[in-house]
Amino acid sequence: LMILLIIFYASLRTSNQVKEFVINPFLKLKLEAGRTNIYVKGRVFTQCMYLLLNIPMNRIEDYDEIESIDEAAEKLDRSLEGNQRVGVRISVEEEFIGHCSNLQAWAENGYDTRILHRNLAFPLLKRLTEVGDPTAKKVFKEEIALRFASRHPTVTQFLIQNGYLKYLSADEFESILDDISPTILKDITAGIKYIFEQTQNNDIKTQISYFINELLRNFGIVHVSLLTSKILKKIPENHREILVKSVYTLLKTRGKFPLIQFLNQHLEYFEGFEFDYDFIKYKGKIIGVYSSNKVYLGNQNISDIAKIEVLNGKSEEIEELDLSDNEIIDMKGIEKFSHVRILKINNNQILKLNRLKNLKNLQKLFLRNNMISEMEGLENLVNLKYLDLSENQNISEIPEVLNKLPAIDTVRLWNCNIKKFSESTEKFFWMNQNYRYYTDYTQRDRDYYESKHNRLASSNNKLYKHFVQWVIKMRILMVKQKFNYHDINRFETETSRKPIWSGKATNDFKKWLCNKSQTKITAFF
Repeated sequence: LMILLIIFYASLRTSNQVKEFVINPFLKLKLEAGRTNIYVKGRVFTQCMYLLLNIPMNRIEDYDEIESIDEAAEKLDRSLEGNQRVGVRISVEEEFIGHCSNLQAWAENGYDTRILHRNLAFPLLKRLTEVGDPTAKKVFKEEIALRFASRHPTVTQFLIQNGYLKYLSADEFESILDDISPTILKDITAGIKYIFEQTQNNDIKTQISYFINELLRNFGIVHVSLLTSKILKKIPENHREILVKSVYTLLKTRGKFPLIQFLNQHLEYFEGFEFDYDFIKYKGKIIGVYSSNKVYLGNQNISDIAKIEVLNGKSEEIEELDLSDNEIIDMKGIEKFSHVRILKINNNQILKLNRLKNLKNLQKLFLRNNMISEMEGLENLVNLKYLDLSENQNISEIPEVLNKLPAIDTVRLWNCNIKKFSESTEKFFWMNQNYRYYTDYTQRDRDYYESKHNRLASSNNKLYKHFVQWVIKMRILMVKQKFNYHDINRFETETSRKPIWSGKATNDFKKWLCNKSQTKITAFF
């Protein structure tokens, strides 16, 4: 990596009075009242910045192994920091040009945080992410992880103390967990050890709460479970249960706290503990808690509904159940949730619906993105009002069973493979814009329609209603009159007349088709 420690002039048009320099639509600099200000999306971004210029020639070899500006900053003279220019002859215009050059290089290198000092790079990158800069949004978390993994002490300390690790997902944080400096982890565990050893019993809970809140500020609530596991390995066994239960008590009601993950990782410390809710288990592992009649069990690698265990017989009390993003093929076992009103099983691998007949109270059923081809089992859902079968590519015909649902008022068939429907199911085809995903047409249909009607057949891969109505009528007409687009082109070429008018074949075209048929018969004999 080439570290930019000198002012780069070539990319900036200079004049006696430099006032503004635009780097990209999100970032620019202005020279105002002798001070360089950074603007992000039109609003001033207040941030202390200075140029690192003073590299003595006789010490240039000291910087050969430097990986970032942060490392260089520890060796360089900061005589230009702020407005202090003692002993250095540089004008405010020259300093402005230097800042412009550095930030332009930073942007051109994909916001590589090694190019700028950490005190500027990360806050500025965060702000650019917030205002929607696509490059910043793409690299923000990646830069945090990469710089943290570098183990440079001042950088890792900066990222921790300023809470940048909060922005990593649980998986991203876990992937760099082993890169936490041993010194940092040692300091964390030393803090909790001190609390246990030096604090009086009547004040220990308060001190532990302070300790946990400090973890929240530095690392974020979603990472507390993993950090707790790390800390437990470093503290005496007789202190572990107190710490685990303190974390649970303090954070259990917080929205982003990974409660299920925390309980599964530390369940051994809760033996005999009375919880405020009942657990939901799958193959012996906690996958949810029952604290209300709404239960979310998405993304839990569930393949067998029958093995879901709701403790204390609460399965019949659940009214809203979400089993989306699992690996369910067969719906065997769903009958235990007999009082469910809203059922979501999106993004699974379901083939058939024959296990639903006992769900008499079901009002809304979501089955998006499965492999459903057979609909038997729906006919008993007398209270079903809403049905979403979108993105089931095996559904090519609107099923007659929908007519047996007396309460149904909404059916979604988006991104299915609908090619056929009957007179009795036609109403579902035109319902909720399902027609926009009709598939029984060809490119020749589109081309002919657009050329004759001077309008598009679709927008963003979704068909317009007029085109769908036209192509369905056109197909019926083609079958009835026994012609194709080749016949239409020949007729138009030979006669210069219209073959179709108001959705019907013209008399001239009918005569032409008849003569063509007679010609074929004559030629045959």
